[in-house]
Amino acid sequence: MAPDISHGAGERGTAVISREHAAPATGAVDLSVVIPVYNEEERIVNTVSLIRHFLSKRGESFEVIISDDGSLDGGPGLVEEKFDGLAEVKLIREQHNRGKGAAVRRGVLAARGEYIIFMDADLSYPVDTIDSCMAALEEYDVAAGSRDLPESSIDVTPTLLRRVTGPVFKAIVRQLVLPGFTDTQCGFKGFRSQAAHDIFLNCTINGFAFDVEVLALARLFGYSITELPVRLQVDSSDSQINLTSDPVLMVMDLLKIRARINRLAQQER
Repeated sequence: MAPDISHGAGERGTAVISREHAAPATGAVDLSVVIPVYNEEERIVNTVSLIRHFLSKRGESFEVIISDDGSLDGGPGLVEEKFDGLAEVKLIREQHNRGKGAAVRRGVLAARGEYIIFMDADLSYPVDTIDSCMAALEEYDVAAGSRDLPESSIDVTPTLLRRVTGPVFKAIVRQLVLPGFTDTQCGFKGFRSQAAHDIFLNCTINGFAFDVEVLALARLFGYSITELPVRLQVDSSDSQINLTSDPVLMVMDLLKIRARINRLAQQER
């Protein structure tokens, strides 16, 4: 496992800036898995079925939360039809598309688990990554998947877009906001409940840079963080990136995150 890379100030859980929502309903279930979804009609039923089957074998109580971000296809309807009557499967729907960050935030703040994990609908990482994540969360408050650790593996050939933009974006992130992290954008992250709610109550970024804000807030609030080795087996995330506008928007979001984190840090002093 990667070393603890947290450098936040303050004791665990004492740096919450916002309390506009109720405290988490901890203990209602052992584990919540949040899946942000946008137009995933072709795979969402299979994804939920696989995750539900895997979790049912772990012998712990769980819930699977599908946080739909204003999908225009029939995915939400298929979820309602297939999993109707199953208390452990919940669908949250947004009327309009707001971004992955907003979808993850809605799902996490609705979660009732002692531990909360979010993962992508394309199952980029095997479902048994949940086991290694839960093991990491026995020691750390936040476990962030990283594709760039020596123990990680990649089974797919990165797209040209990924090969060109990935290293550049990571360098910008480390320079502007988060020195020390190997990979902020992995779509697999886990949290202890209180850490998740403290962090996501204070998140503001709706787009793809939301992962950076999540980790920056975790560090600011003094939560312990580890990077988790993962195996990337599918990668369809590039299909939702607009090459014309998204890179610019992500850099603008990074500047917003840096400015806001600096302001919050000053408030904490």
